[in-house]
Amino acid sequence: MRRVRGRVCGESRGVALLTALVLVAIATAIAAAIFFDTGLVLRRTEGSGAQERAGLIVGGSEALAAALLREDLDTGDAPIHGGQRWANPLGPIEVEPGSVLQADLRDLQGRFNLNSLIGIDGRVDPVALALFERLLRTLEIEPVFAVKLADWLDADDQAMSGGGEDDAYTLQAPGYRPPNRPITSVSELRWIPGFDEERFARLEPHVAALPRDAAINLCTATPALLDALANERQWVGAEDALQRNRERGCFPLRQDFRNGFAEPLAFEQLAKAVGLGERSRYFRLRSIVVVGTASYTLYSLLRYESAPPAEPTVRVLRRHWAE
Repeated sequence: MRRVRGRVCGESRGVALLTALVLVAIATAIAAAIFFDTGLVLRRTEGSGAQERAGLIVGGSEALAAALLREDLDTGDAPIHGGQRWANPLGPIEVEPGSVLQADLRDLQGRFNLNSLIGIDGRVDPVALALFERLLRTLEIEPVFAVKLADWLDADDQAMSGGGEDDAYTLQAPGYRPPNRPITSVSELRWIPGFDEERFARLEPHVAALPRDAAINLCTATPALLDALANERQWVGAEDALQRNRERGCFPLRQDFRNGFAEPLAFEQLAKAVGLGERSRYFRLRSIVVVGTASYTLYSLLRYESAPPAEPTVRVLRRHWAE
């Protein structure tokens, strides 16, 4: 009888010990969950505060860029070129303890405007299309993507040879439709089947998505775009020589560039299709802000506006944070 009672007491102590261990495990799990949730809340609060500070710093960056653009662009008909103050990068500078800013401006009219592929009537402009095909060849990208993008933009629903309309895109997974109108971001190139990240990275520095009246600025045009315009290979691979020519001012001047055409009519056709000039209104500001250990990059689309007798101004048309 005593042996039975001993065995029962031993089993009771084992159950009590097991229960205590389970309770300790539950309490530990609850404490860990509370600690984890508290840490997330703190990190979210810190991140929100850091992003708010970054936004304020970027506002200062935009104000400084606007002041520089007004100073350099309020010069009548004088050329806008990369030797002016607006083209000099800023920083990195510590704007406040723990916060560092660096920024740079890019002239978007030194690039091919994708929206120039379509005329005001919504139809494909053959001269602009041929120019874009030459640019793609210069960058060693298949020229068929010029037709595909033109179909993406034009107003009709009739597919061009090598292009594609609704049928080509609704079969994708998931399906979608082309906009059949001007675009606001060059990132839409990624929606064209086959136009992968490698091709996009190669083309992106040479294109923009601007209103159709934004003419190409020859003074800031990229080497590949200059070669595509002239239909010859001169500046790709000779970027340093082009930069040296531009240190003294605008190069090439519009008249000098025109004189290089054996057929003046070809120059006039290009000028009518995409615009060829020496001034710009659209710029992209890239602001990189580091707050503590967090880094933020904001892209701002700026437009210079001058309508005398009113004072010139610079408007921020669009902003987006880099992913």
